[in-house]
Amino acid sequence: MCGLAGVVSREPLADSVGLATRLDACLAHRGPDGAASWTSADRRVLLVHRRLAIIDPSPAGRQPMAAPGGTAWLAFNGEIYNYRALRAELEREGERFTTRSDTEVLLRWLLRRGPAALDRLRGMFALACWRNDERTLLLARDRFGIKPLYVAASDGRVAFASEIGALTGSGLVCAEPDPAGVLAFLGWGSIPPPLTWVTGIEAAAPGSWSQWSAAGARLGAGVFADVRRVWASGTGAGVRGAAWQEQVAETLRDSVRAHLVADVPVGVFLSSGLDSAALVARARSDVSDLRTFTVVVDEPQYSEAAGAEALAQRFETRHHTLRVDARNLAGDWPAIQARLDQPTIDGVNTYYVSRAVAATGTRAVLSGLGGDELFGGYPSFARLRRLRTLSRVAGPLVPLAARALALGAPTRGARLRHLTGAADDALEQYRVLRGFLMPDEIRGVAGARLADRSAAERVAAVERETMAAAGAERHAATVARLESTMYMRAQLLRDADAMSMAHGLEVRVPFVDAPLVAAVWPELGAHRALLARKRLLARLVPELPRETVRGPKRGFTLPFERWLSGPLADLVRSGLADLEADGWVARGTAARVWAAWDARRVHWSRPWGLAVLGRFLHDA
Repeated sequence: MCGLAGVVSREPLADSVGLATRLDACLAHRGPDGAASWTSADRRVLLVHRRLAIIDPSPAGRQPMAAPGGTAWLAFNGEIYNYRALRAELEREGERFTTRSDTEVLLRWLLRRGPAALDRLRGMFALACWRNDERTLLLARDRFGIKPLYVAASDGRVAFASEIGALTGSGLVCAEPDPAGVLAFLGWGSIPPPLTWVTGIEAAAPGSWSQWSAAGARLGAGVFADVRRVWASGTGAGVRGAAWQEQVAETLRDSVRAHLVADVPVGVFLSSGLDSAALVARARSDVSDLRTFTVVVDEPQYSEAAGAEALAQRFETRHHTLRVDARNLAGDWPAIQARLDQPTIDGVNTYYVSRAVAATGTRAVLSGLGGDELFGGYPSFARLRRLRTLSRVAGPLVPLAARALALGAPTRGARLRHLTGAADDALEQYRVLRGFLMPDEIRGVAGARLADRSAAERVAAVERETMAAAGAERHAATVARLESTMYMRAQLLRDADAMSMAHGLEVRVPFVDAPLVAAVWPELGAHRALLARKRLLARLVPELPRETVRGPKRGFTLPFERWLSGPLADLVRSGLADLEADGWVARGTAARVWAAWDARRVHWSRPWGLAVLGRFLHDA
């Protein structure tokens, strides 16, 4: 895992050395093991790379990497887990390799196969490949959007980077907030691709590629993998019953084994929950000296230490319980904000977890992220089914939906009002469960800078395009698709990358794996009993203890609710004031939001999320 950036320009770059230096500085945290750049002889092409050495950490694996004779150059961020199989295939065709890296395999693969073969790659990646022979640039991003790639195209130039901050911090793009990105944040608490918070910068769509000329013009684009298809009915392999579960069990083993491929030790984030315990159980089969990490705060009600330590003892791992002091979150906030890259209501927990684990010298860890989306662990799998029925109920019976959906009183009104108009629209019903602010609430707080109607139209278009079904689906498959393409992609995966790479730590996600997702769905949608309490996953890993399988869902959390009334109060109130003073929300909004929180009429995430947005935009 690394960081990349670059430019292809119709005109020679005026100061390519200075630009490379600035881009490198902006990405330094992503790659502590090496820095390099390449500039074409005519100074029209620049590639910059920061390296976190995981596979073939020798100097031979450095990037940008050149093909024989300098016919092509590659800058790549991520890991290709099946690179050994691809290498063997290329060797049978006559290719000879000089390194042990997945980077060289990827470069040769692209030169031989082109973008049509991107779907053969198993892993997480963002890449930029410049071909000297064709004078073209290929940009691509993995199918789930695990690794970030941002693109800024203007007349005669295309710039790209692993982080928005590299494009703005280097001076390639002016950091002018995009109202559509701000509206998307207000709707979801994160910004779904291709939107970003900066005008002129787009997030490359997951599973997509684009090709650019030497003059910075787009030559073509395509989708090599649309993950939405996996949830469509009729796309399964047709295996049923015990044979299907055996197939899934073997695919899970294979995914964990693939995600352990590295030339440095790979650890596991271990909570007391089912997802991470399953990863430890499977990884322990392949790693004799497995390192596990549990991060806790010094408050018993938020600690998973005892349960995690019991699991570590059961599976005989080399366990580390790491205690963090996040009580000075207000003091740490400038450092956290500097690495957010996009506003989000989440991410702070991952920042502290990653900092603690990276401090041990660990470079790569497995995470259980994606397990709830894959195996039906979220309450939304049950609630959205009830919501579909209740959304058709009119008049005085509608408030009964609040109890059935476990919607708390502070959020009930706006969500129920939206529910009455949701009809049979799965996206709008999902918004009731997962949305940050409801559309009526956004219209009620929007300030002058959000008055452009086209911004709202752009957000709506992105929602409809990226969250639409690829075919007929069972109910559970619809929920899994929505949770995966909105919450997981736009928030969890993005935040995990930004916050872990803030400390030079690679996070791998075995549950977010194409063969595994395809093995589970859409067949799981036909087995409601296996969705409850993630029973399918429990059956796949029968050696897990009963208390882990039946225990409540938990994770590393911070006591935000209590802190908002104490050490975080000034930070939050100033962020709300910034949001109002800068014209993003209407006058009086800051006071009303804080008063509503103070009276506990809204969840703590409302003032916190709006404050994060305000601080982020004000200081950008």
